[in-house]
Amino acid sequence: MTFLPRFPLYDRTMTVDGVSEVVFYDLPERRLARAGLTLSRRLENGQGVWYLELPRVDGEPFVVEQIGGPVTPPPEVRRVLPAFLRNGSGPERIADGLETEVVEIDDPIGRLRSLVGRQYSSILRHDPGVRLDLEPEDVHAIRVAARRARAMLRAARPMLDASWAEPLRDELKWLGGSLGRRRDLDVLIARLRSEIDGLDQPERTAAAVLLERLGDERETAQAIAVDALRSDRYYALLDQLESAARGPRVRRGEVSLRKLARKEFRRLRTVADALAPSSTDDDLHRARILGKRARYTAELAESEVGEPALRVVQRAKVFQDVLGAHQDAIVAEARLRELLSDLGSSGAAFAAGRLVERERERRRQARAQLPRAWRRLDRAAKRAFG
Repeated sequence: MTFLPRFPLYDRTMTVDGVSEVVFYDLPERRLARAGLTLSRRLENGQGVWYLELPRVDGEPFVVEQIGGPVTPPPEVRRVLPAFLRNGSGPERIADGLETEVVEIDDPIGRLRSLVGRQYSSILRHDPGVRLDLEPEDVHAIRVAARRARAMLRAARPMLDASWAEPLRDELKWLGGSLGRRRDLDVLIARLRSEIDGLDQPERTAAAVLLERLGDERETAQAIAVDALRSDRYYALLDQLESAARGPRVRRGEVSLRKLARKEFRRLRTVADALAPSSTDDDLHRARILGKRARYTAELAESEVGEPALRVVQRAKVFQDVLGAHQDAIVAEARLRELLSDLGSSGAAFAAGRLVERERERRRQARAQLPRAWRRLDRAAKRAFG
């Protein structure tokens, strides 16, 4: 990782309490502002103090303060910023760091630019949280952003140069996969903690062995995730997304987003209408994948369709949540069964068996909720897209 030889700065200073001069900084393409980060340096008692503030989804922002010279941020600040400093580009003087890019979203390409740009911003915003292991939701947010961008590029295939779009979709799939093991373990550990709290003693104590084992696996998964975020492949992907937010390579721009959304929902409808109590877990997983694609295409079509598309997105989320709970229960049960075959403690094995039964009940509940969730989504999609 090569850092900038000289940090680009806003042409903007301010005075705090009539004493400290504060200079605000950003990077090319306003990467910090795009992700909601604030980076500044102030003079305090003759020393320069760097201040970085990273917003968090819930709770107080993550803040780093460290004394440092005016040329380059000090180490504790830099370690938060590799994704922002990724290509070692030269300094760029920015006239006003508070300006934001205005994107026209009334046409299909403008809408695609806007939505891909949002996913890129989300990846940047949550990248430090994964590197520093701040919250499980950071991993989830990056995976969701990668999945959304990939689905939108897929839906927009009729508009796009395939030689540009398909390799980008492949890289987004790689990114999501690189963080997948970490995400699965976060979900499983959180689920098991909740379930173990409901067990009686001595099962609760015995079940702690399960969490210890999964905690070790999570450390390995975290290392894999960070390795991916440190790779040249990841930085190249960020450059591609930044370029796509400026303007994708277009084959044809006059495409009906309503028709694209209708096409995706017809694919989903073919699978979802065939679901029955006897449907396999693979059948439900397939419906889940198609439901995600349909939802993100509906988001793309919202600028053309309006409020009806927004209702589709809302009901698609419920549909996804039901199928997501079903899939999480499958993953949890499978992993618990693996642990069962490897546990030496009879008490831990008993606790794991109890937890397996709870995951089976969770699957049954999800299957019971699915028909209603699908009916509501299907009605909304027919109203919106025909």
